[in-house]
Amino acid sequence: MWPTSYAKRVASDLESWVEKGWVSADNAPNILASLNKEDAPSKLPVVITVLGAVLIGFSAMAFVAANWADMSKGLRLGILGLAMWSAYGAAAFLHMRNQVAFTEAAFVVGVALFGANIMLIGQMYHLPQDFPAGLLAWSLGGLVTAWVVQSRAALAATQLLLMGWTMAVISEGDIHLMYLLPWAVAALLAFRLDWGPAKHLALIGLIVWLLGNSPNLAENLGWGPIELLTVLSSLFGLIWLAGIAGEERQQPFARALQGYAAITLLVMFWVGHVVDEGFEDGAGYLIPALSVVVLLAASVFAFARASIFAPQDIIALATFPVGILLSGALTTSDGDVPFILTAPLLLALCVWLVTLGTRLHNRFLINLGFAAFGGEALYLYLVTFGTLLDTAAFFAVGGVLLIAGGFVWERLRRRATATQSEATS
Repeated sequence: MWPTSYAKRVASDLESWVEKGWVSADNAPNILASLNKEDAPSKLPVVITVLGAVLIGFSAMAFVAANWADMSKGLRLGILGLAMWSAYGAAAFLHMRNQVAFTEAAFVVGVALFGANIMLIGQMYHLPQDFPAGLLAWSLGGLVTAWVVQSRAALAATQLLLMGWTMAVISEGDIHLMYLLPWAVAALLAFRLDWGPAKHLALIGLIVWLLGNSPNLAENLGWGPIELLTVLSSLFGLIWLAGIAGEERQQPFARALQGYAAITLLVMFWVGHVVDEGFEDGAGYLIPALSVVVLLAASVFAFARASIFAPQDIIALATFPVGILLSGALTTSDGDVPFILTAPLLLALCVWLVTLGTRLHNRFLINLGFAAFGGEALYLYLVTFGTLLDTAAFFAVGGVLLIAGGFVWERLRRRATATQSEATS
């Protein structure tokens, strides 16, 4: 059976495909029937069996732990090695029996036991405690397993371990460039296997690495929060543009890029308009301003090349870093944040996100825009609760503007639809 999201998208697109003549009206019902056909066996027995194996594994570990102190080092090493290689052997046996789900579960158990071996051997021989190094060794073992046997589950576990490794290194105050090498290998394997969850984990891992390294980088450069958020928002604006270009070329992962960029940009803008710090003294102002210029230039280029990119999109994308810059520039020495400017900007960006999602038939962007709008409205209500009159005025003005904007947008939409119909006829 096809994934639900894919089936819903095809079903929603079929009507327009029939109208354009790409699909005949007689074949459309057959396509829908094939999407809804239950041809895949139930995965419930597999899930139950895996859970049973997990419980047996915990039982064995509890038994060993209860008698661990009475065992010799040789016996301990034997048990650890036997358990790990038994898991890998079971995976090989299940693979030959074409038991895909059970094979993946066995590989995950093997990777988990490899990490347990690292920790317990270090404990037995009183090796120097180096948590990041242990995570690296564990990650590399999982990466080798995933690459050699082409295991999706092992790859996903490895990607999570790599994220833990880089965050452990970053927490020590270091800028962690070494992460990019194993991350690239894991990302390459994700695209080689053509597995969606691993692709998403690769993108999440890169975002985690970027955001995690940012405070250490900003400290080295003498930047404050506003400067850092401006540069990062410009960078994720470029990532969004990459998603736009990918969607123009009908690349399947393009919308995921846009979704992650949208979430990150909204979070950054919100942080930028609530942080009570302005610009730091020094020369950190120039680079953030240049990053905005680069984003604007890239947006204009995207508008010239991509038909799905509109002029209002240029303004909206640039508003993210520009709004953060204005927030920093207008924040007073007492830490007073200019809500009167930044809050309406954020609400306007949420409305743009909804309209963009509607135009691109992207339900995720639509839902994200509505959720962010509601969250910001709730936040504004809570922070202005003591001045109910100001709160009422703000929401009244905002409501009027939204109603007027919706009215104008509907008029423009109907006019554009009428013009298109006339051209078609």
